[in-house]
Amino acid sequence: MKIASQQWFRPTLMDRYMLSEVLGPFLFGVASFTGILTATSVLFNLITLMVRFGIPLSTVLQVLALRMPEMAFYTFPMSMLLAALLSFGRLSGDSEIIALRASGVSLYRILSPVIVAALSVSVMTIALNEFVVPQADWAAKNLLFEAQHQRKLPTARDNVFYEELEDNQLKRFFYARHFDGETMRGVLVQEFEKSELSRIVKAESAVYEGQSWVFKNGTLYQLAENGEYKYVVKFERQVLPIKQALLTLSRENRQPMEMNIGELSAHIKRLEEAGHQGSEIRELAVQLHQKLSVPFASLVFALVGAPLGLRPNRSSGSLGLGLSILIIFVYYVAMFVFMAFGQSGFLSPAFSAWLPNVLTAFIGCLLIYRAAK
Repeated sequence: MKIASQQWFRPTLMDRYMLSEVLGPFLFGVASFTGILTATSVLFNLITLMVRFGIPLSTVLQVLALRMPEMAFYTFPMSMLLAALLSFGRLSGDSEIIALRASGVSLYRILSPVIVAALSVSVMTIALNEFVVPQADWAAKNLLFEAQHQRKLPTARDNVFYEELEDNQLKRFFYARHFDGETMRGVLVQEFEKSELSRIVKAESAVYEGQSWVFKNGTLYQLAENGEYKYVVKFERQVLPIKQALLTLSRENRQPMEMNIGELSAHIKRLEEAGHQGSEIRELAVQLHQKLSVPFASLVFALVGAPLGLRPNRSSGSLGLGLSILIIFVYYVAMFVFMAFGQSGFLSPAFSAWLPNVLTAFIGCLLIYRAAK
C-alpha cells in the first residue's frame, strides 16, 4: 500500500508532459493579461501624471515596475484559465486525450497534474500578495507622491476624528487639529453618559504615554444633567482612558492592498475596538477574505477550463482566448455583485468573498464529471 502511494505521488512522464503543455500558455497569459491590465489601470494614469506634473520617465518606469506584482496577483488566475483551455484544446484536437484514455488512463488522472499546478499557482499568488505586493504598492505610492509634491509622503495629519462606541451608543468623541505622528495638538474631547453630553475636555496637546493618553495645558468642563456647567477645572496634566487604537488608526495611511492578511486583520480589530461598525467594517472584511479567495480562483478556473478545452472545436487559440475572457468577465461580475451583498450585510463577508469560487468550482466539477462519462 505504501509503495502504491509513493508511485501515485511520483511525477510520471505523462505528468511532466501535461505540465509542459500548460506552462507555455500560462506564461503567454501572464504576459498578455498583465500587459492589458497594466495599460488600462496603471499606465494611462501614470502618463497623465507625467504630462501634468512633469514626472521623469525614470520615475514612471519605477512606479510601473513596483505595481507589476499587484497586476500579477489578478492575472495569475486568468492565465491559469487560458492555459487550461488552450492546452487541453490542443491535446483534444490532436487526439492525444483519446489515446491516453484508450490506453486505460482516466480523465481524472490526466487532469491531476494540472490541478496540482493550479493549486501551486494559488499558493504562489497568496505568497506574492503577502510578502511582495503590500511593500511594492506602498513604495510606489510614496515614490509617486514625492515626484508630484517634491516631498515625502507626510506622516502628519490634519483634522483627526475618532469615535468610541459602547453598546451602539456614542461614548466619546475626539478631535485634534493636527497630528505629527506622536503628538496631537488642538485637542477637543466630548464624553457622553446615557447619550447625554456630560464632559468636555480642551487641551493644547495630547500624547500616548505608557498605557494611557496624557492631555496637557487644558480645561475640563463638567456638565450637569440640565446641560449647564457644573464646574470648570484648568489643568497642566490630565490622564484620560482613551484606547490606544486612536494612536494606531491615526498613524495608518495604508489602503487594504498595501497590507498583508495579518496587518489588515489587526486594522479591522482596532476599528471594531473603537466601536466602528456597519459597512466600513464589512467592506474591509470582504477585502480581507478576497486576499485568499482571489488566488484560489486559479484552481477553480482550471476545473472549468480543462473540460471546456476538451469539447469539440476548442483547439483554436483565438477561440480559447475569447472564451477565457468571457468566463473571466462573468466571474468578476459575479464577484463584484456578491461583494456588494457582503458590504451591505445581505451576506456574510466570508460567504460573499468565497461564493464565486464555490459556484465556479461546482460548475467545473460538473463539467469534468460529464466529460469523464
